[in-house]
Amino acid sequence: MKLSKLIISITLRVFNHIILANCVINFGGDGYKSFLAGDKLYYFNDINNFFHVDLTDISLDTNTVIDRSKWIDLTDIKPQPITPISRYPFLSGKDNNKIIFFSTVSNFYINIFDTKLNKWEVMNQDPKFFLNRIQIPNVWSVSNEWITDRKTGKSYTFQSISNGVSIFDSINLELTQSVSSPKNLLGNSSSSYIGFAQVLLPNGLVLFIGGKIGNKAQSMGNIIAYNTVTDAWQILNTVGETPGERIKHTAVLTTDGRVIVFGGVSNLLPASPDLSILDTSKSPYEWSTPVVENLTEFLVLGEHTSIIVKNFMISAFGKNASESSDSVTEIFTASSENKNIYKLDISDPLKYKWSLFAKNDDETPTPTNSTPIQTNASDASFALKLRLIIIIIVIVLVIISITIFGFYKIKQYRRKNTNKSNISNNDELETSLN
Repeated sequence: MKLSKLIISITLRVFNHIILANCVINFGGDGYKSFLAGDKLYYFNDINNFFHVDLTDISLDTNTVIDRSKWIDLTDIKPQPITPISRYPFLSGKDNNKIIFFSTVSNFYINIFDTKLNKWEVMNQDPKFFLNRIQIPNVWSVSNEWITDRKTGKSYTFQSISNGVSIFDSINLELTQSVSSPKNLLGNSSSSYIGFAQVLLPNGLVLFIGGKIGNKAQSMGNIIAYNTVTDAWQILNTVGETPGERIKHTAVLTTDGRVIVFGGVSNLLPASPDLSILDTSKSPYEWSTPVVENLTEFLVLGEHTSIIVKNFMISAFGKNASESSDSVTEIFTASSENKNIYKLDISDPLKYKWSLFAKNDDETPTPTNSTPIQTNASDASFALKLRLIIIIIVIVLVIISITIFGFYKIKQYRRKNTNKSNISNNDELETSLN
C-alpha cells in the first residue's frame, strides 16, 4: 500500500513539473484583461492563461514584431490560488503594482498578485478578515471591469442601475458602495446596463461609453458619467461626428484628453466607424473620425482588450466581427479568434497608424518592413506532443499502481481468510479432543 502511494505521488509530481515546464498557453479569443506595470504588459484570462509581455529594451517606435520569446508564462508560479478566481481583476495598490481579484463565484475571496515580487502575495483570503471595512449590498458580485484612479488608489466597478458603483480603496483596504445611483437618469432600474467601455478622466469623471440598457442600445452621443468626487451621476451630451451605437468595444484615454474608442459590434455587424475619437479637452466633448493608415480587415475586433503604452494604444486578442448570433445576444464565432497583438500610433492627433506588435498566429503575415525576433517555430508542436506522451505515460503508471495495490489487497484479504480458517480448524480439533 505504501509502495503504491509512493509511486502515484512521485508520478504526479514528475508529471506536474514537466507539464508546467513545457506548457504552451492557447492565446487568443475573448475575456482578456490587460495591465501595464513598469516594463511588463500583463494579460489575464484565467488562472491557466496568465502571462506578461516583457517590454524591456523594446522600442515601440520601430516596426519590430515581438513574438513569443518575449511572452513570459505566469501560470506555473506556485503557490497559487485554489479557489475560483475572478475574470475581472484590476491593477491597484499604493505603488500600482498589485493585480487584485475579488472572487464571488462560490464564496467571497480576495487574491492578489504582486508584479514586483512576481508571486501571489495573497491567496484565498476572506475579505472580512483582510479588509478594514466592508460596506456593500448583501448580494454582491463583480460582473463588470474595474477602473483605477492611480492618484488615489481607488478603483470603481459598475454594479447596477439601482446600486451604482462599488469602490475599492487599496490604500485603506476598504470596499464600499456609492450612495448615489443613475436610476433617476435612466428610468427602469430593473434593466441591466452591459457592453459599455469606460474611462476615468483627470477631473474624476468616469465615462460609460456605449453599451445597452436592457435591449436598447445606449447612444454614443449621450454619455453616462459618474463623478467620483461628488458621488453624483449625469448624462453628457456630445457634439461632432457621433459614432454608431456599439457593444464589446474598448476605450482608452490619452494624456492630452483624447478618448479613443475602437471596435465593437452593432446589430450583428461591425460597429461603424471602427475607430472614433472623443476630445474631452473641449466643451462640450466632441467626436471625430480620424484618418487611419494601414487599416486592414483583420483589425475589425470585438471583445478585445486595449491599453495605452506611451504614444501607442495596444489592442490584443478578441474576435473578428461576424454575423453570428444566439437567442440572447450578439456573439462572434469561435473560429474568428484573434491571436495577435496590434499597436496604434496615437502620437499625431490628426493621423493614426496601425502595425503588428506581437505575433502569435502563424497565418498572419509579418509586414515586409518589420524585423521579427526569431524563435523556434517547432517549439509549440513539440511541447504539445510531449504533453500527450507524458499524459499517456502517467495514465499507464497510475493503472499499474492501482493494479499492484489491488493485487496487494486481494493477497492480504486471502491471507486473512486463511488465518481465520486455520484458527477455526484448530478450535474444532481442540473441541473434539476434549
